Amino acid sequence: MAGQEDQEPAASVGLEVSQVVELPRPRTPGGQDTARMYAVLTVTVRRAGAAHAPPAATVRDPAAADAGAAGARLAEVLLIDHSSSMVMPPSRLAAARAAAVSALARIPDGSLFALVAGGDRTAMIYPRRPGLAVAHAESRAAAEAALHDCTPGGGTAMGTWLERARQLFRELPATGDGGWVRHALLLTDGKNEPGYETRAELQERVERCARAFACDVVGIGDAWETEELLLIARALGGGARAVADLTRLPDELASLTGRAAGRDVTGLRLRLYHRAGVRPHSFEQVHPTRVALHPDRVDLSGVGTGAGGPVEEYDLGPCGQETRAYLLCVGAPYDPAQLGKELLLTEVELDAESPVPLRLPAPQPVLMRWTDDPDLYSRLDPRVAHYRQEEELHRTFEEACAELKLGRRPTAEALLGTAWRLAAETGDTAMQEHLRRLVRVRDSASGRVELRDRIAKFDVEAARIQTSTTVLPGVRLPGPRPPGAAR
Repeated sequence: MAGQEDQEPAASVGLEVSQVVELPRPRTPGGQDTARMYAVLTVTVRRAGAAHAPPAATVRDPAAADAGAAGARLAEVLLIDHSSSMVMPPSRLAAARAAAVSALARIPDGSLFALVAGGDRTAMIYPRRPGLAVAHAESRAAAEAALHDCTPGGGTAMGTWLERARQLFRELPATGDGGWVRHALLLTDGKNEPGYETRAELQERVERCARAFACDVVGIGDAWETEELLLIARALGGGARAVADLTRLPDELASLTGRAAGRDVTGLRLRLYHRAGVRPHSFEQVHPTRVALHPDRVDLSGVGTGAGGPVEEYDLGPCGQETRAYLLCVGAPYDPAQLGKELLLTEVELDAESPVPLRLPAPQPVLMRWTDDPDLYSRLDPRVAHYRQEEELHRTFEEACAELKLGRRPTAEALLGTAWRLAAETGDTAMQEHLRRLVRVRDSASGRVELRDRIAKFDVEAARIQTSTTVLPGVRLPGPRPPGAAR
């Protein structure tokens, strides 16, 4: 729209592609997809005026000229476990209530919110009737009072809690500003009980909630099921946490709610334009959490005409001032005439349907060049190597947990030593802290560790939760690929 180019962008979005462009020439006649290209796509969102804002090529302002610098508004649903297990010990319920109050305090005035008690069925804590309340001092005080009037009881069926959140978000009113950031925060001390909800029923309900809202999950006590927490968090674009010290719970929930409130940049979409013949293999978010992604839309019109490859579009969801990273894997057919030539595999574009002006980056290419030089194709891009190591860390730790359950301590010990070394190499200090509860480190550099005599179940499962999160890579120099390592 004319004149909008003069508006000050509310945020700047950066896009960077990290890769080594060389691939080894196929050795078999007519060989296709014998090597795969990996590239890390890093998306950075910075508020207007923030230091070191990434360079951008253009400002594209959607139609809402009067939106000013206002972003999306928060709609928050707190799903608090009120099953009978929450009263044993009583300090658990007291901590959950205190944490809910801390979360309420981080919901901005004018936002909408609800408190829901979760058991084998749900009950509205505040407001009493199904719906969302406007956040202000009086409503927060009323919600806090209602928390103490709610009596726990019954079993656990977390899928029903999520369904209640979906129903509440579905009733959101239309807005003339930045729309709504839909976020739920689920706190539980237990796992689903088959008599109330099976794993298949939970899976079905989670899938119905996918893309309707984001959800962070927090486990307390030691009776929750890791797979259930990760299932919910990954499908609903959130993170999972395990909190051992109940005195830290209020700060934890306040932090998660504050982060959701800060993610008011909406409408960002990432498009992958693959050239003709390129085969997409996978696309996953690798930071801040690891989760496989599936495109919201796929355009195959170019494939049918031979003019190009598939075009995939991904909705990135609400963002704050943050960095996210994605790992792309594609394969391409080999043409002997292309040996040594730099070719475009995929063009990466960021677009937005945002009611506020955003500074968006120019599209970035994912390139390739077939070569016979092993000194070129054996290199690994530092960022690609980092996230592949994070993936190996997760896989290794899961194998160690399986060995521990079978009582195979020597094998588990060796695998945990490898996990320690990988955590050190990636700079994952949080994972190292978890590992220290399971092993004594004898030689950090080589990864030689010794299993502790007594290992608490919580410490194992909390470490499994931790492997779902990643750290940003440090600065490294490209090096040769270790023997047998995948590109």
